[in-house]
Amino acid sequence: MKAAPVRQVLFNEPFLLLTYDMANELLHAQWQGRLTLDTVRAGAERVLDAVRTGQYRRLLNDNSAIVSLDLTEEEQRSYQIMDRLFEAGLHYLAWVYAPVHQGRSYAENSIAVTTWPLILTFEEYAPAVEWLQQAP
Repeated sequence: MKAAPVRQVLFNEPFLLLTYDMANELLHAQWQGRLTLDTVRAGAERVLDAVRTGQYRRLLNDNSAIVSLDLTEEEQRSYQIMDRLFEAGLHYLAWVYAPVHQGRSYAENSIAVTTWPLILTFEEYAPAVEWLQQAP
């Protein structure tokens, strides 16, 4: 049986558990519950701070535990952080879709506004981690 990954907790709130996965050398943002524009902003800024201070190059943006995303299309477009993440040093982002329609739409809108670094979307957690493990 494979041992559970060793993770360092960087931030833990009801809407986001942010950890550093030492075994896979990646930042893991596990979004959860009901998200609003305020919680998305607060969590995304924490992820950005972690990328800056920890010099993380790989991010697993895990939306699989989101139950609702209460943002309008206009709010989604008004808050974009991708370019700031990449300017902070992020190189690879694996985005696991939320099991709700709004989450998929938000992911696609966020990804559409940036061209670098490499961002791939996934239906499931395991293939996303596997892809990040292979990234340099």
